[in-house]
Amino acid sequence: MFDGTVINRRIGLIYSIVLFFALVLFGLNSTAKESAVILKGEKRPYSQSSPWNLEIGPDPKYDELSDYLIDNLAGPFGSNNKHFTIPIYVVDSQTPRQQFQISHYYSYVTGNGEKLDIKKHVTIAVPIPVEAAPANGTDGNIVLWDPDTGDEWGFWKAVQTSSHTWQAKNGYHYNTNWSAVPPSGFQSRGAGVPYFAGLVRPWEIKEGRISHAIAFGGNYPNKYLIFPATKSDGKTLLPYYLPMGARLQLDPSLSEKDFEIWGLDRAGKIIAKAMQKYGMILVSGSGHPKIYTEYDKTANWKDEIDKNTVRNIPYSAFHVLDRKTHEKPESPTNFTIEKRQTAITIHWQKVEWANRYIVKRKKLGESSFVLLTDMQVNPEYVDTVMFLDK
Repeated sequence: MFDGTVINRRIGLIYSIVLFFALVLFGLNSTAKESAVILKGEKRPYSQSSPWNLEIGPDPKYDELSDYLIDNLAGPFGSNNKHFTIPIYVVDSQTPRQQFQISHYYSYVTGNGEKLDIKKHVTIAVPIPVEAAPANGTDGNIVLWDPDTGDEWGFWKAVQTSSHTWQAKNGYHYNTNWSAVPPSGFQSRGAGVPYFAGLVRPWEIKEGRISHAIAFGGNYPNKYLIFPATKSDGKTLLPYYLPMGARLQLDPSLSEKDFEIWGLDRAGKIIAKAMQKYGMILVSGSGHPKIYTEYDKTANWKDEIDKNTVRNIPYSAFHVLDRKTHEKPESPTNFTIEKRQTAITIHWQKVEWANRYIVKRKKLGESSFVLLTDMQVNPEYVDTVMFLDK
């Protein structure tokens, strides 16, 4: 059994060892690999440490009100890609630019995702294919994405008014090299996260694996919000309704046999496994619970996914992860350092909410640098890191 020991064969002469640990959500792991790029745009968006790209891990902590929160999900469990969803148009430096007139707010994010500039009533030039069209439905969403640079533009209530001009009520500019957790005030969907986050795309089904949490909409969400949401369009403060940003996990003990009993097809099983490993995150209010899959006109699903793909998965098979989970736990303070002639060993007690750590070391008078990252630990043991000389 893994005992939390990690060996690194590089050590200097006199170093101070600085112990940190990474952003950890719901006891999440960061072991997922990036999917291989098959065609341009066929890759997982956002940083490896994004909450959307972290596995739930082997020791999830469920909310004490999980059953009550789940009981308030009502209506069919949908996966409709024909309307009220997100089209993804892949663009590049050669894509012609057209004018977008924003009648309300344009959220422009810079500074590695940490700085937000809200502009009102602006006109911007963006790359957009001539065949582009928003999704059916009153939301009229559209996303433009340059996978070479990571630039992501998203628009709400988009309408083309001429061959070279568009209008939208709100819009944003973000980058898929960042965390998908914009600064507070970011104007997009109900949870204040980019439209691209958590979207199920056709290349993932073709590959047979979804390596991220799935975005879902719920009926009657709470006005209360939790990380990774940055706002909420919820309708109530009653305690038994899911807060925006809540993460649900499909029971990880369920097997392929259970999926067969539910009548899930190949795509349904792939989605179910992702909901076991990564979960699904509440991003918006919806007439009934549903997951978000890419709009059919850009995805060309060919009936691989339709409104019934996940319909037979019962809500009772889900658990809500603890709503009190810290966005970023405090670094451990009760660690000890054991120095020997050829090694340095660090021991520390596991910190609640964390199951992966970053260890940095620092030469006196110089900046620290990462020595170990995304180190997984077993909660049953005192954690240990050992550095050996060559």
